[in-house]
Amino acid sequence: MYKKYLINLLYYILGIILLGVIYEIIVLIKNDINFTPQFDDIFKSFFNLLGDINTYKGVLNTIKNVLISVFISFSIALIFAVIAYRFNIIHKILHPMMMILRFIPIIILINIIWFILAMKHKDYVLYLSVFSMLFPMIYETIYQGLKSIDKIYIDAYKIYSNTTPFIVYKVYMPLVFNSIKGSLLNALGLGIKIALSCEFILGMRETLGYLIQGEVRNGYGFEMLYAYILILIIVSVILELIPLVLALIYGKISKERAKKRFFDYGCKTKD
Repeated sequence: MYKKYLINLLYYILGIILLGVIYEIIVLIKNDINFTPQFDDIFKSFFNLLGDINTYKGVLNTIKNVLISVFISFSIALIFAVIAYRFNIIHKILHPMMMILRFIPIIILINIIWFILAMKHKDYVLYLSVFSMLFPMIYETIYQGLKSIDKIYIDAYKIYSNTTPFIVYKVYMPLVFNSIKGSLLNALGLGIKIALSCEFILGMRETLGYLIQGEVRNGYGFEMLYAYILILIIVSVILELIPLVLALIYGKISKERAKKRFFDYGCKTKD
């Protein structure tokens, strides 16, 4: 397992190096220091940001906004996916709404929600905007995962019980675990982009989007914008590690429970 993570980390580093090479090629072609600053200027600005307390406040608030938005989106999508799996008419009713939400540009969606809320409650605008984009994606991923479960398993489970919270947690969740993990990874990656767009457009103070907006508005230089991109890469890595860590913890807990059940059963059998 650890070898796999090390290999993936190596590929990630190679990807970053490739981006650096592409940027250097753009620098040579563009040959404009204002739009394509040198790496030393970018990293100097990056370390200046690391020494600024406002950067950490912005990072923490943006991470908070992303996690809250993804949690709301995931929870509601999971519930609706299970209900739609049990009652196909729900899926048919939801499908047109999913199609509409997929094709609405995020900037238009943010402004629509903002005006609906009378240009107040910026936090709610952000949560609703992220939810509107993530809900269809998470819902479809989990729903398709449930639909792919072998019918033999479903027939066996129906002998014991219909769909109840216990059966959902103990039976369906493990069977669609990979779909859930994949949907969370995609949701976090997309969620941070939408959250930043909301923070930028709405001017939400003490967030990364607001800090980037300040750089664009004041025109301090592209090296600061690229420095913020490095900050965003770090934040994205942290967010993407969360579901991986949770999956690792969940796997260990499941193994321990399985060992305990096996041990208890073995002891009872011997007695």
